[in-house]
Amino acid sequence: MALYRLFSTQVEIQYKSYLLSKATFFTLITTLLNIILPFIIAYRSRGFWLKSHSFFEQPIVHFTYEYLLAAETQDPSQPIICSEIKGLDENEVEDRDKCVTIEVEEHDFNDDGKSDSLQLKFQLDVPPDKILVSFILILGLNFQLKTVCPMHMQNLAVVSKDFVSAPSSYNYYGDLQLYQTSHLPCFWGHKDIKYNNSLLNFSTWHDGNMADFILKEYFKREVTIQTKTVYERIQYAHTDTMEIRINLRIPEMQFRYTPSILQEIKWAWPQYLSIVVIFYWLFNKAKTFVFRRRMFMAWEIIPWKISK
Repeated sequence: MALYRLFSTQVEIQYKSYLLSKATFFTLITTLLNIILPFIIAYRSRGFWLKSHSFFEQPIVHFTYEYLLAAETQDPSQPIICSEIKGLDENEVEDRDKCVTIEVEEHDFNDDGKSDSLQLKFQLDVPPDKILVSFILILGLNFQLKTVCPMHMQNLAVVSKDFVSAPSSYNYYGDLQLYQTSHLPCFWGHKDIKYNNSLLNFSTWHDGNMADFILKEYFKREVTIQTKTVYERIQYAHTDTMEIRINLRIPEMQFRYTPSILQEIKWAWPQYLSIVVIFYWLFNKAKTFVFRRRMFMAWEIIPWKISK
């Protein structure tokens, strides 16, 4: 009857020497090199520490019903302004025309509890003796992240347009996009509320253009929302009303953040370990060569030669 190999193991041959000996020193040096050299190689090859990471998430965005719509006419001193801003005195916009109607719709197409589209309609009452030449619309948005880096902040969506002649309607279609000048802070159990304060607040405003003041303060932030134009359409006609339709999609966005220490270790450990295994095999071959050829004084302990 044929025999089959079911299991095999190696015979362990030991080499022993005194603590203060060349053989011990050689073993200590090779062990240290086996630990240090893989770290140096992994570090010098770049990408060892994870300094930046990113994730994709569709934010929760809602319109705060705060806005500023400033339309300039052929007479710059007589703009058409309509707004819903806390802290803004009505006397500051007296004798200026207001919006006739405002309609807001938020759509959740996939029923995941997050708005996928934001639609707004503004209708301006334009006096017969005035012609619109441009407008800027600033919308207040409530912005939240829930997964990797929880965050709650107040953002702005800005749409502006210049006209070559008297417009009767303007349709805007665009996407909301994130713009970062620095990484998001990401800590376990912490929600970032650094920018959870409305910019459409004129408690600190004194003089100057309102839109410029808002945009100047918004520009100072490290995390902002921008509108990317997909397409737009203008209809020209001299009428007593001007209709502005804003259609904003809320897509999945990419966020950059600073990873935690544990995440950096999880990234660095496989790189280090893969090189350690190679050096461990090489140094074991070197130790076998050195001790078998008696280059250093050491006692060879073979199991079947041990006296009982």
